[in-house]
Amino acid sequence: MVANPSKTDEYPTVIGADAVFKGELSFQGSVRIDGKFEGGIQTPGTVFVSQNGKVKAEISAGSITVDGSIEGNVMSEGRVQLNATCKLKGDVMAGKLQVAEGATWSGRCEVGPSAKSAPQGAAMRQMSDAAAGKK
Repeated sequence: MVANPSKTDEYPTVIGADAVFKGELSFQGSVRIDGKFEGGIQTPGTVFVSQNGKVKAEISAGSITVDGSIEGNVMSEGRVQLNATCKLKGDVMAGKLQVAEGATWSGRCEVGPSAKSAPQGAAMRQMSDAAAGKK
């Protein structure tokens, strides 16, 4: 569990509550999303979607913690943590998965060593194609 997700030293990149971002985001550190984000996120770092955050994106990150809502597939070689206020509509591929009571999630799941070892880009495309009914 994240100790204090509001600390700016823990999340040097913040998409503020009044921000709307559309596009591809790539970075090395960590990001906290308080506003709206649409597109794609790729990082070896951490993605935290706060309770007011609304994301429509494919996310590939070292770890992902969700208090808000995500529409899109998520992939992490580390942990995906879906907290009680989370609303996720998409597939999860993760080394570890933690789902709190109260979290809402609709999608497929692959957890464990095989999920961690899949190449990130190819795995996300495979999940997206499967969700769209492609073979």
